[in-house]
Amino acid sequence: MSPRVSLRAMAAFAATVEDGSIAAAARRLNIAASAVAAAVDQVEAEVGASLLVRTRAKGIAPTGEGRVLAARFRTLLEDCDNVLEDARAGAATLSGHLRIGYYAPVAPAFLPALLIPLQQANPGLEITLVDCSADEAQEALLAGRLDLILFAAAPVRAGIVARKMLDLPPYVLAPLGHPITRDGATLEDVAAHPVILLDRPVAEPYVSALFRDRGLAPRIVARANTTEMVRSLVGAGAGLAVLNMRPRTDRSYGGEGLASVPLSGELPPITLLVGRADGRPKRAVAVVQDLLLGWASGPKARDLIVSQKG
Repeated sequence: MSPRVSLRAMAAFAATVEDGSIAAAARRLNIAASAVAAAVDQVEAEVGASLLVRTRAKGIAPTGEGRVLAARFRTLLEDCDNVLEDARAGAATLSGHLRIGYYAPVAPAFLPALLIPLQQANPGLEITLVDCSADEAQEALLAGRLDLILFAAAPVRAGIVARKMLDLPPYVLAPLGHPITRDGATLEDVAAHPVILLDRPVAEPYVSALFRDRGLAPRIVARANTTEMVRSLVGAGAGLAVLNMRPRTDRSYGGEGLASVPLSGELPPITLLVGRADGRPKRAVAVVQDLLLGWASGPKARDLIVSQKG
């Protein structure tokens, strides 16, 4: 690429491809839309080809060559950021904007406790947390909208480097004093009572498969798409739930007491992964990834896992 294409032009072109419009890229970069349009024209002129398809109805869509070029620009820009970050006199501190996508049913149990001390030690570090499914998280990571993702039970897409954090076996959540809390539980025991489903993209098919694979058809009395609501429904006596990571409290959001009961048998876990885009990560991404993996190998992580019996 000709040196006449500046880093600013590369950033403007990459943002236009990622956001789907010149106006959106201008807002993200906090520059005039005319400057973004000029940068796009400059890149196309240097390449000698049209890289974006412009339509009134759908805005801007990249050609195949445009999408590849935008991804390569993004890699170059991140490499430049890394070089500058490593060279800063205050390299001991982290700065910039770190965007993390997370799997909602489990991440709130540990992620804030890890990130807030890091942010307090690095006041220049801004953190955005996004609740998303595994597919949404991987898509956003590859598109450059996220820097790091925590996701579960999904094939890892090409271009993503993923490492296992934890295997999360299933357990039964029950109200205090429920008969199932006295002697442990099997899935057959659970299916004899009303069941509440956590209606999330990973959790719902996972729990449904646990029952289906054993020929069980529990009576589903309620569905909720947040762990807090599932816990409150259980605490209120609506039924039992099968979950995979317990928080550090034995109270529901409504204040009722809850019990986490191990399940017996060889039941498959949900695997929690941490992923980043392939290539050299920026320093904040590497630091947070190491922080997560270090936590996952320690006793505080094990405290959130209800081990299976038998």
